Amino acid sequence: MSYRFAFTAALGGEKSVLPLPDPILEQMCAGAFGSLSAHLRALSDEVQNIDMMTIGGFCRNCLAKWMVLEARKLSTQLEDINVASSMVLKLEDWLPTIQALNAFAYDEAAEIVYGASYAEWKRSHQKKTTDEKLLLYKESKQIHATHEADLLKATVSGVDTQALSHRVLKRLKAGAFVSLCHHLRARSDDVQNMDLMSVTGFCRNCLAKVGRAQSTYRVYLESVQLTRSLPQYVYGTSYSKWKERHQKKATADQLDRYNASKGLHAKHDKELLSTRGNPVVSVSSPKTIAASVCERVESQNNQISLLSDVCCQDVDAIATAGSSAISQQQSAPLGSLNVRALNLKVGILTVSDRAASNQYETGDLSGPAVETAVMSQVNATNERYQNSISIDSIIKHIVPDESDCIKQILLAWSGKSKESRVPLDLILTTGGTGFGKRDVTPEATVEVLDRECQGMMAWASAELSAIQPLAALSRAAAGTCGETLVVNLPGNPKGAQQVLNFLFPLLLHAIDDLHAGAGVS
Repeated sequence: MSYRFAFTAALGGEKSVLPLPDPILEQMCAGAFGSLSAHLRALSDEVQNIDMMTIGGFCRNCLAKWMVLEARKLSTQLEDINVASSMVLKLEDWLPTIQALNAFAYDEAAEIVYGASYAEWKRSHQKKTTDEKLLLYKESKQIHATHEADLLKATVSGVDTQALSHRVLKRLKAGAFVSLCHHLRARSDDVQNMDLMSVTGFCRNCLAKVGRAQSTYRVYLESVQLTRSLPQYVYGTSYSKWKERHQKKATADQLDRYNASKGLHAKHDKELLSTRGNPVVSVSSPKTIAASVCERVESQNNQISLLSDVCCQDVDAIATAGSSAISQQQSAPLGSLNVRALNLKVGILTVSDRAASNQYETGDLSGPAVETAVMSQVNATNERYQNSISIDSIIKHIVPDESDCIKQILLAWSGKSKESRVPLDLILTTGGTGFGKRDVTPEATVEVLDRECQGMMAWASAELSAIQPLAALSRAAAGTCGETLVVNLPGNPKGAQQVLNFLFPLLLHAIDDLHAGAGVS
């Protein structure tokens, strides 16, 4: 899946930084990257880069390079900022961050990964390689990571990369962690967990576990669902299915190497990994909790090593029975889902006065909840129906409950305004569908639709009212704007997820029909 992190123009009070679509996922990925780097720093003498490349196809240098490549992607996205973002800030407001990102190069990233310059690390820890190791290295080249050399070069000089904020660096670490996961997914048959443990002291399960450990400090209810699905995020499927498809029976030699390497093996804090019930957070004190949580996570990122004596345990079993999580409705029962391969461009528009003015201490939760549901449904749909549905990109934006603001984004994202670019396939709005005086999302949506589909939303409201009676009060609208499907979802994060999970197969059918009518291959 070619999913990449996307941006929203809601700044969260920091002008030079665009936050990730989900702060919890960002924290998990960035924290896992930091812990992996710390684990490897602690094993600088025992774990050599050439051995990592031979067995896993990547090494510490690759981790640093992935950070640089993420900086280039982020810089390009900021330079190519879309019309929705330009409504909030002018391009010159981004220039300091863009210049620092373009100046960020391997040396700066290596300092983060190695804890020192690469030259210093080599002098202190790199050992002279043997002929046998060199031969094994050459024979393993088919699994080696490749990096775009041109993108690794700094395009700006004389700029202090210290200008990059803590938030941007977290974004780069999170992106590098995603690249590592994609690298390992693509080599599922060639890179076995046991071999990774024997050489590096960690494996894919460790990556999932340490990401979960980072999230246990979070207070948001959504973290329960995200941490349960983290192994699937690392593996690209459930751990049990990955094992069935890719894990090979260990040989006697592999078992001997594994047992001999136990001194390297990471350990995990079992208390942190246990699933907890949904936390009860006082409404009067979220700011204090959130601030202390973030500080605690960051202060421990350089101290929590991967620590796992149960590395090859089925990580899916970590989520213990009896814990509560956000309920996920089954998708609409449509039998076999026969749609062509779709590579979707998705827009998520949060409509909320308070979210737009940054009044929520936790930031917008509805948009990230919708994004999580989209990714979950894509994975579930592909597994259930053997379809090839992927996400090309997800963009997000927040607007107040103002009809003109809503319409401007819908028209821009559907390719029907002068500033538009390639239209999106699907736009999901969340919020403004109730009976409040400022709830105007359905009215604004209908004004821009070319063709309205009343039956779909009426059916969803009727079916879901058996679970949540208030669903019958939804005034949500849906239809097409140009070749884009637009659907209104509730503002409540849980409600938005329930509606989307129920409707998702129908949305794919509608998008497939739109593509067929437009001649999109």
